Amino acid sequence: MFRPIRCLTTLVVVCLGGLLVAAEPSFKSPYGLIATKDGSKLYVLHHEADEVAVVNIAENKVVQTIPVGKQPNAFSLSPDEKMLYVAVGGSRGFLQAVDLASGKIVKEVPAGHSPWGISVTPDNTKIYVSNRFNGDVSEYSLPDMKLVRRIKTIREPRASVVTPDGKTVFVLNFLPDDPNNVPENPDALIDVAAEITAIDTATGETKNIRLPNGSHSLHGICISPDGRFVYLTSILARFQMPTTQLERGWMSTNGIGVIDAQKREFINTVLIDDVDLGASNPWGITTSADGKQIYVAASGTNELIIVDTEPMHKKLDAMPKDTATADPNSQYGGGGSSSAKSSDVPNDLAFLVGMKKRVKLDGKGPRPVVAVGSNVYLGMYYDDTLQKVDLNAPGGPKGTEIALAAKPAMDDKRLGELYWNDATICFQLWQSCATCHPDGRMDALNWDLLNDGLGNPKNAKSLLWCYKCPPAMWEGVRKTSEHCTRTGFQYILFSMPDEEKCLKIDAYLHSLEPLESPYLVDGKLSEKAERGKKVFEDPKVGCAKCHPAPLFTDLKLHDVNSKVYYDRKPAFDTPTLVEVWRTAPYLHDGRYTKLKDVFKLGKHGDVEGDVEGLTDEQLDDLVEYVLSL
Repeated sequence: MFRPIRCLTTLVVVCLGGLLVAAEPSFKSPYGLIATKDGSKLYVLHHEADEVAVVNIAENKVVQTIPVGKQPNAFSLSPDEKMLYVAVGGSRGFLQAVDLASGKIVKEVPAGHSPWGISVTPDNTKIYVSNRFNGDVSEYSLPDMKLVRRIKTIREPRASVVTPDGKTVFVLNFLPDDPNNVPENPDALIDVAAEITAIDTATGETKNIRLPNGSHSLHGICISPDGRFVYLTSILARFQMPTTQLERGWMSTNGIGVIDAQKREFINTVLIDDVDLGASNPWGITTSADGKQIYVAASGTNELIIVDTEPMHKKLDAMPKDTATADPNSQYGGGGSSSAKSSDVPNDLAFLVGMKKRVKLDGKGPRPVVAVGSNVYLGMYYDDTLQKVDLNAPGGPKGTEIALAAKPAMDDKRLGELYWNDATICFQLWQSCATCHPDGRMDALNWDLLNDGLGNPKNAKSLLWCYKCPPAMWEGVRKTSEHCTRTGFQYILFSMPDEEKCLKIDAYLHSLEPLESPYLVDGKLSEKAERGKKVFEDPKVGCAKCHPAPLFTDLKLHDVNSKVYYDRKPAFDTPTLVEVWRTAPYLHDGRYTKLKDVFKLGKHGDVEGDVEGLTDEQLDDLVEYVLSL
């Protein structure tokens, strides 16, 4: 038996029992940042090193590392700064309490699937943990960390913040949970948007706050020091436009969402891009101590975005009120006008002119961000460094680097992941591959791409196992995923394919592995799913004919009567069912958000079998099995 050994510098070869084993490079991957109230320390969450680093701010160096559980996703500091709470793990998640005096884990309790987004109430009596792939939030009492209740959100709750009065927890739902198409009505308005869930901490009651059409990939959230406003980061997709033009925000823009924290109501989304230069993939967000500035980590363009809040709010307040929902038929990328209304703001690339600065950072992939006095710190995910930006430096804000560890050499997978998230390889920096395919999956939107003609949008597909399951695209117009990578450079990023970068991206896509389904019980099929498996494999029902194990696809195109009025062809690729539990909406046009509706409402065309002849119980069993794959 042997195990690869992690190293801090580069790829090493270890001899174990006469075998030469290449050890994987070890990365820190800073994913979270917390500053102490006195500004003396920073706590840095190392997502891939399973630890928390303590940085002495005066010395600009790591002075301590605290081991935590495997795959730490988020953390939060108790109000008295004595305890650090860490959400760790994937399908079997845990909430850990770390005593900062001893640097030891003193308590651990189960959490949900992939716990993220921790918030502690100011009175230190409750803690909220977002269970990303269960679609709910766990409320624990403190200090005993006893589970009180689980509160339903919408889809992939990923980050949260609690108001200073402790009355409300605002939770980001990472992706939309809407159908993308109405086949029966060509003129129907398609509104697809992520939402925020506001939780009343006293009652557990929720209110969902909808963002503008096209909002998705919500990463960061914070609250103003006075508790009046919640700010969040999001991508604002122009998915109802053909992807023939990238410049001036015609495909994707990037914004700050503004919410009235007291009323629990959406105010507006303002764009942080310039008219001809995107600020792609916004991630972390925070404010200055006085609330006069907002700081955003533009992860795709490796920048710090600084926004002055007072003039921003003044301009928002002066906008004529109609509805703060972007008009999908308006011209994207506009420059504003004297007759503009509040609904035009999410389309106005010039709204923040004179209120915004863009600071170029050294390094790649800024994600977490925190402000300490006149300095802003950002965790550079791909460089294992912190970037310290002095806002008062002569000549304007200036960054310096703080090393978190010796930098390991990047292997092909790591470089591919970097390029996948890097918008600097895109024309005008509007987007990266991850903009539409976060984590190599999908954004839950339909896109009218150039590969199969105009006017026939298709649902974005997860790229899990894409190299195992050719052909690519819904109509099979690309023979391989490798071909898609190169045409993606040309027709999505509007730049010339770089073969070296493409090869690294291929390596990243090849490395993707499915997550364990939240429908499994201790890693195994439930009794209900076991019954569903028999239904699935029954030749009379016919599911396994086109979705045979182990790929759960026959790699062929089929006509299942799913063609709608704008489709050119009737047959579509048979997707793998592996990880289908996280890939809604379903079918090539994203018409169903629930898998049961695919079976119950969909037409089955030339697919043999008798799905319609199943009882409701059998249908539920079948759905449970497929969602367990």
